[in-house]
Amino acid sequence: MKRILTIVIAMTAFIASENTADAQFLKNLLNKVKGTTTTTATAPAETAAQAVSAAATTGQTAGTALKALYSQYKADGKKLDMSNVTNLLNLASLAGSVQELKASDAAYKKDYAKGLILGSTNLVTDATSSSVVSQLTSLANIDLSSLLNNEDLKTAAKSAVEAKATEALSKLASSSAATEAAAKAESAATKASTTIENATQIANSVSTILNLFK
Repeated sequence: MKRILTIVIAMTAFIASENTADAQFLKNLLNKVKGTTTTTATAPAETAAQAVSAAATTGQTAGTALKALYSQYKADGKKLDMSNVTNLLNLASLAGSVQELKASDAAYKKDYAKGLILGSTNLVTDATSSSVVSQLTSLANIDLSSLLNNEDLKTAAKSAVEAKATEALSKLASSSAATEAAAKAESAATKASTTIENATQIANSVSTILNLFK
């Protein structure tokens, strides 16, 4: 799961970037995809401030994913396409960022909501944040393991990142490599969508959340 979240974060950062031609950014992005993920042990005496910061950061990740999902949802006529590689990556990011909600207290959820608002650039508002957190908690109680641990989605993510990087770095050369990578990403995403065990349930749950937005 750590591996796919690393890829999702890299992919989300790439899509959100306004300067996709920046060579250093691309170098850092590909290093994230190709590198290894390290985990940092939580100190036993974690302070309340650190816990709050973690909740806000996780909520911000969820808000960013929701904003991206909602944009595509509207573009597709308020339908959530579960074979779209970008949607799947954002769904995986969202799935990874709701896990702690299952056993969280009111303080955690309050700070998580602040992160949601920030990450969604106010798509989630003060007025809707409680409802969104409630729906995300329901999503967290669904079995999301087949989405988080999907090998085909990992392949799709890597291909999609490579396609974007190749396209940005090879403007004067043939784009065939980028096209080929994009095709691989689409193929892997389609395959991934068929191996998500409860895709309909997940799609319905997320669509309910997206319908909270105007």
